[in-house]
Amino acid sequence: MDIYRLFGELPEGCGAQMARIAQWRDIYAGEPPWGYVKKSGLYGKGERRMAQLGCARVLCDALSGLTFGTQADIRCTDEAQRDFVMDILEKNAFWENMPAFFSRAYALGGGVIRVYECGGEITLDYMAADQFIPLSMSHGTADGGIFIGCIYRDGKRYELAERHLGGEIERILTDSRGRRCDVQAVTGLSEHDTYDMPCFAVFRPACPPPDGNMLYGMSAFAGCVDTLKAIDTVFDSFTREFILGRKRIIVPSSCIRTVVDPDTGKISRYFDTDDEVYQALKCDEDRDLKITDNTSELRVTEHIDALNALLDILCFQTGLSSGTLSFNESGLKTAAEIKSMETRTEITMQQNRALAAELIESIADIICVTGERMGLIRRTSAVHAVFSDAQVIDREKAADENIRLHEAGLRSRIHAIMAIDDCSEEEAEREANAIKNE
Repeated sequence: MDIYRLFGELPEGCGAQMARIAQWRDIYAGEPPWGYVKKSGLYGKGERRMAQLGCARVLCDALSGLTFGTQADIRCTDEAQRDFVMDILEKNAFWENMPAFFSRAYALGGGVIRVYECGGEITLDYMAADQFIPLSMSHGTADGGIFIGCIYRDGKRYELAERHLGGEIERILTDSRGRRCDVQAVTGLSEHDTYDMPCFAVFRPACPPPDGNMLYGMSAFAGCVDTLKAIDTVFDSFTREFILGRKRIIVPSSCIRTVVDPDTGKISRYFDTDDEVYQALKCDEDRDLKITDNTSELRVTEHIDALNALLDILCFQTGLSSGTLSFNESGLKTAAEIKSMETRTEITMQQNRALAAELIESIADIICVTGERMGLIRRTSAVHAVFSDAQVIDREKAADENIRLHEAGLRSRIHAIMAIDDCSEEEAEREANAIKNE
């Protein structure tokens, strides 16, 4: 927080929000507050790490996959402008970085993509909510804020803070000891700059904050921390079931041997399971030499049922349909299966995909404005991002459906091949001719 304060007083409630984001980050990273429990037993001292299912990351990855199962279609009436945007996105590994970006955004309550010029190139920064403090809002989204990023130069680590507010950009650079450095000398950027429109776009999940503060977003699991703790508690019990339920055999005391440690003189008692020599013991054999298996039965089914019940509660709390997350072989449903029915998951997915499309359109618009300012392109029309409804389709199911339609005379062979192979009409005609010649 210290580097943020170099710009002056922070917005009201900023400290509390950053503390919440830090807690969400720990839960997402597998270090929740409940991650350690006291050891039990006669010699149990201190704490042990609880076995965790990691449902926070699983949930955020699932929401990211439903939101961004495949890259969106970029559409623009000006082909040159579209090609320019696509080239910048590909150079910055945009499509490859977006799944991880959305997963972190769902975990921390939002994310920011910043566009800037560096060394004659247009560069994109993918920033999480803990690297950004919003300062102002316009038309329902943040248009000013403070960014924090790390820079490495000549083996040294620096922190670069940027404040975007009222069309002005101010930059402050500090080294690992917190001392201010020359921004221009280290980064090649000027300490002050101006902009005509915000140089960043914010993605905030469709989880409105309970206090109505729209400057900040909420984590996807902010309202179900208790459920995540209960899931980890059950999973920890499930894993310890195999430790506590190991095979136990009760043997008579006459079968126990003793051995003396020559160094310490300590006497240890043990039962030799490898002893195959006949022994003659003076005792009532039927009563005293009976070896009993005292192994307890593993409660596997009860634990799995409890985990699935808690996962259904987690789905209910996060706007997903029952069974979307499950502790069995069925796993997650595909987007095509979800699309085929009106479910809570479909509603949640459509809300967040609309926000994701707005984010991509904003980034494309900023790229065009930046490119025009650099003299690389002339901005003539708006860019639109469209997600395909059939983003994750079972190929076998699609093939069966198209074969049935073709055999029933309801679809031509060319269009059936196009649908199955996802190819153009020319490629489908070549494939149909090849099949005919065979």
